[in-house]
Amino acid sequence: MSLLSLFCSVLLVGSVLHGDDRTNIIIMMVDDLGFSDFGCYGSEIETPVIDSLAEKGLRFSRFYNTAKCHSSRVALLSGVYCDQAGSTKLNRAVTIPEVLKAAGYSTAMVGKWQLDREPTDRGFERYFGHLSGATNFFTGDGTFRLDGEPRNDFDEDFYTTDVFIDYAKEFVGEALETAPEKPFFLYIAHNAPHYPLHVLEEDYRKYENRYEEGWDLIRERRYE
Repeated sequence: MSLLSLFCSVLLVGSVLHGDDRTNIIIMMVDDLGFSDFGCYGSEIETPVIDSLAEKGLRFSRFYNTAKCHSSRVALLSGVYCDQAGSTKLNRAVTIPEVLKAAGYSTAMVGKWQLDREPTDRGFERYFGHLSGATNFFTGDGTFRLDGEPRNDFDEDFYTTDVFIDYAKEFVGEALETAPEKPFFLYIAHNAPHYPLHVLEEDYRKYENRYEEGWDLIRERRYE
């Protein structure tokens, strides 16, 4: 497991269109991403949407995680250290969705779980993703679930990152339509850029020669 930083983005989206004045919440966790792998932190990869969020929001200059996938997501979901929470069992802690669901929020998750049981057992009303720690981006694996039920009927255009966002939009749209009086909580836990590092052809071609000049020069530019 890589020790690169995990990136966590918290988006607070005002629910001005609804009666409830509580804020909608989106948390996005990007697995094994280096701290300088976004454009707003100096990367050569173009990330205009993230850069825009950073420009209009808050950027951390000092942020720590537990240096592992599962323990970082345990801490994120529970608000306590991994061992305090019971590690992957999460049997000594409550989760964000459990608290928010009880408080009247619609709760949904897409992406990688990597913990015991399933998201729908820990406060999420809707879930699509894989329970495993890593998966093939183009074919998935046998741990994919939709609301607790196995799901593996993927078509030839299947690509995890895109499908996760499609389901995220579907879950939010559904929450706004069926329960407009409720604020929503959405947790997006991407497998990318965790191994096996499967990239779409067009993205590979776009950056194919970007790193030929060598790491030393690239590192220098990032620091600048």
